[in-house]
Amino acid sequence: MHLRRIGKLQIRSESLTPQKLNIMNKLVKRLSLFVFLPLLAALLITACSDDDNPTVDNPDQELNIVETAEEAGNFTTLLSVAGDLGLAETLQNVELTVFAPTDAAFEALPDGLIESLTDEQLTEIILYHLLAGTVASNQIAAQQDAVTEQGERLLLQSNANGVTVNGSASVVLPDVSASNGVIHAVNEVLLPAEFRAPGIIETAEAAGGFSILLGAIEDAGLTTTLQFLGDFTVFAPTDDAFNDLGIETVESLTAEQLTDVLTYHVLDGEVPSTALQPEQTVTALNGGDLFITLDGEGVTVNGTSSVVTADIDADNGVIHAVDQVLLPDAFGNVVDNAVKRYDLTTLVDLVTQQQLAGTLSDADAEYTVFAPTNDAFAAISSTLETLTDEQVTNTLLYHVLESAVQAGDLNETQNVPTLNSGEEILIEVSEGVVTINGSATVQIADVATTNGVIHIIDAVLIPSALGGGVPTDGDVSANITIENVGSSAWNIVGIEGEGASADTGVDNATLTLDEGQRFTVTNLGAAGHPFQLLDASGNVLIAAGGGGSLQDDADANVVVNDSDGTITFTLSGALADQVATYICEFHPGMVGDLVVN
Repeated sequence: MHLRRIGKLQIRSESLTPQKLNIMNKLVKRLSLFVFLPLLAALLITACSDDDNPTVDNPDQELNIVETAEEAGNFTTLLSVAGDLGLAETLQNVELTVFAPTDAAFEALPDGLIESLTDEQLTEIILYHLLAGTVASNQIAAQQDAVTEQGERLLLQSNANGVTVNGSASVVLPDVSASNGVIHAVNEVLLPAEFRAPGIIETAEAAGGFSILLGAIEDAGLTTTLQFLGDFTVFAPTDDAFNDLGIETVESLTAEQLTDVLTYHVLDGEVPSTALQPEQTVTALNGGDLFITLDGEGVTVNGTSSVVTADIDADNGVIHAVDQVLLPDAFGNVVDNAVKRYDLTTLVDLVTQQQLAGTLSDADAEYTVFAPTNDAFAAISSTLETLTDEQVTNTLLYHVLESAVQAGDLNETQNVPTLNSGEEILIEVSEGVVTINGSATVQIADVATTNGVIHIIDAVLIPSALGGGVPTDGDVSANITIENVGSSAWNIVGIEGEGASADTGVDNATLTLDEGQRFTVTNLGAAGHPFQLLDASGNVLIAAGGGGSLQDDADANVVVNDSDGTITFTLSGALADQVATYICEFHPGMVGDLVVN
């Protein structure tokens, strides 16, 4: 016996001997008996008759399925094949739903294909088009499985555009009624698994090592989705991955949770490993994010799960085998969900080094973590290197609240204590934007975890012991108000408080400030004339638009408020040593000297 493939159809070619004819005759008899068995009532889609007799006697409809198909005139090939196989009597007397390929559907098959199949193969194919009972098109759900008389399942989908079978065959004429059932004409010949190119399910079965995953997919009712729809990319946990997680954990999941976990492993579309980027975030079918990194050692998903075998090709997508089960955010604690995100690796490293991972993983506690990105830590790297372990620990704890606070639960303004000995942070909400201590902005909110929530922020929060803390009006020694004279000069309108002096009403007046004091500059023309402080070489130290070399300096503690055009800073440390002028970012003529007392 030889195995060959034509298009997407796989065929066994063999000679038809008298002995094999005898076997086929027995097979037809067995199949004829099979379709009468009462056990067919256990099919996923069924329509029950009024009694236990599978033969329908409906006086309101005179023509049976065969006669109805003959009268329709476009099922000649189907009827010919069924007749040759001895299935005509079954189609005449048993209550059935027939997804009937039109003559055009058969003609679309490669030339000589039908003639090359054995009777056994043809019988399998014909029975794969039959369902027990009568199923009208309006009884088909949006998506459901249906067990055929051949034993395998069809995937049925229904919407306003009609009914689709196995993801590609369209019902072109539904609900052709007969005395013993109904015919739905389809524009493709439906093929059992033996005769079609292997999809993701069949490919995983053939590859081996995915039996637990395949069983879970079956339990969740996702088998036919991954057989017939797509294309998909599946990050497939091996059996060892499931065993490492614990089978009892999988078995404890509800049906909804199991579906959530499984669809978290699937991407819409085919993504080979060659298309992956060094860092990328992709959305899985469950709506959650997967975090993928690619380096010289291979592909990693969610920080710790390695792709152990990539690019297992299937007809409707690709499989990448992974060595860990991937869990959505809702199944992981604060530390778990920080670990999976490649832009939080510095935070995770520091938490681990300071032995805080156990605390933040406590299942009996609830936390809110304002998590600075890698870029946020990089901005203060020079300062970070000088801190003691105790100072680093206190800084990390200054980002943690001892309760779970969603962004939607925040008031317009609130001071809340942190785990850093109760030291408070200031949280403000304006037009949907959340800021902390006037300087850090929430970039991604509400990463839900099993023991709290993470809000990802763009700056590191500095405790008061290191020159940071909550900025308040009481900290400011003087308020300086400036305005622009066209685009040619600054004009200092007024000064309130101590530690600052200048001639008001004078273009680009010299501004004198006392070292160690905190100042707020209110720029009345902030939108078109952003304020900056420069050193003697013209380098930007701090700026209302950000990006200054001392913008994140702990001593300077710069706070920019775009809503009222203010920039607040402390004139100490490097800023006091280096500042020379104040200037407009866009107009170099708007520049005045700044003298430090």
